[in-house]
Amino acid sequence: MFFNEFIMVPIVVGIVFFSVVSVFRIITDYQLRRKMIQMGHVDREAIAILGRQRNSRMESLKWGLIILFAGIGFIILSFPGIDLESPLPFGIMAVSIAFGFLAYFGISKRMAEDKEKRGKESVL
Repeated sequence: MFFNEFIMVPIVVGIVFFSVVSVFRIITDYQLRRKMIQMGHVDREAIAILGRQRNSRMESLKWGLIILFAGIGFIILSFPGIDLESPLPFGIMAVSIAFGFLAYFGISKRMAEDKEKRGKESVL
């Protein structure tokens, strides 16, 4: 079967690692904000730092593209004639995920340029 422990273990380990890191980050951010407020370190700069949030749309776009291209890599690996015991699957997955990152880079760069153009037009 295609989905054996060779493929599933890294996927499960990656999901668990990402989940633990996300929970840890949420908890530490909350604790930092709470301590800053309790200690009275809430001035303009602190409010700017506390109010800064990651651009969730861009994060979602990035991970969506990476997962999409990884899925395309898995589809390619399911074609007959590809030896799963050779190094070829690693190369296929690496290249397909790299295409996902490149697609994200191109889209985010284009969105930033469009945002910059809209900002200049509103000033004029």
